[in-house]
This record gives sequence, C-alpha cells and structure tokens, in this order.
Amino acid sequence: MVNGVTRSGKAVEGAIELAVKIAGKAPIAVRESLGVARRAFGMADEALFMLGLKAQDRILQTEDFAEGPRAFIEKRAPNWKGR
Repeated sequence: MVNGVTRSGKAVEGAIELAVKIAGKAPIAVRESLGVARRAFGMADEALFMLGLKAQDRILQTEDFAEGPRAFIEKRAPNWKGR
C-alpha cells in the first residue's frame, strides 16, 4: 500500500509526519483499521467487507466514537480515552 510520496531523502521525515497524524486519531479506530489492513491481503472482497463491518460494529460501541462528533460540535480537539 502507498499512501504518500516524499522527496528523495525525506522518507524518514514523511514517516514521522504520518505517524504523528495517526497517533492523534482515536486509538481504537486505529487499532481496528490496522487489524483489517493486516488481514486484507489474500482475502476475498466479500470476506474483507465483512471483516470491515465487524470492526466498524466494535468501534460504534465505544466512548471514543461519541467523543469525535462531540468534540467537533464543541470546536475542540477530541479527548480520546481508548474506550
């Protein structure tokens, strides 16, 4: 998978920038996304779709899922708790 390209010699800086962005996201959503991505290769599309739906169902039940929209409405940064 490729999600970005950097200038020659700037790969480490680009990786750090991406890691900082990811670290600022809801930890449960990041964990679930990583789990789906790790299992994606070699899976049939239908099975992968179902895997994604199951991950989404788990995310929907978390406190962090409610925190994102609440923080947006209140115009503040989200306070992710990982729950």
